[in-house]
Amino acid sequence: MAKVGRLIKELMVQELTTELGRRPNVFVAGVGRLSAVEADTLRKRLHGVQARVLMVKRTLGRQGLLALQLNDLESLLQGSVALVIPGEDFIPAAKLLADFAKADEDKLVVRGGFVDGQLLDKQRFTELANLPSRPQLLAELIGTLESPMTAVVMTLEQVIGELAWVIEEASKTVKPVEGEQGGSHG
Repeated sequence: MAKVGRLIKELMVQELTTELGRRPNVFVAGVGRLSAVEADTLRKRLHGVQARVLMVKRTLGRQGLLALQLNDLESLLQGSVALVIPGEDFIPAAKLLADFAKADEDKLVVRGGFVDGQLLDKQRFTELANLPSRPQLLAELIGTLESPMTAVVMTLEQVIGELAWVIEEASKTVKPVEGEQGGSHG
């Protein structure tokens, strides 16, 4: 039986290494008192934002992280932890994890993570989770870029409108010269 347990542990380390090898972004949360039902709820919510959760013990997590040379994360691994591996856009997963931790502070504690080659402590993780989502940032950027262009278009429309009005008023006051009307030469 000891061989089966060891095989399961090796498979868990291999899965962790494979997942982190694809996307080396990960969030670490302590899950000391999280029940199986709550862990399943967390998994389902994170799956909705293309993130995965791996529940591991410290020694297995350390083995997987050492294989990928993510030694900096070892300081976050204490006791049983949830390693949340976000999808391509990691902000929705960070927001969801932060919200879940707020609701069950005594059961799940976010410790930090590793994103784009940088170690995040708990404070930097919170800052990341508070960032607007990618679609919201893009909408703000478009609005910022669009605003000056709209002002230019409105100004040009106003100038053209005023120019048309000046030409119309000038045509009312200018009378044609008599010699130019008939076009006949003597």
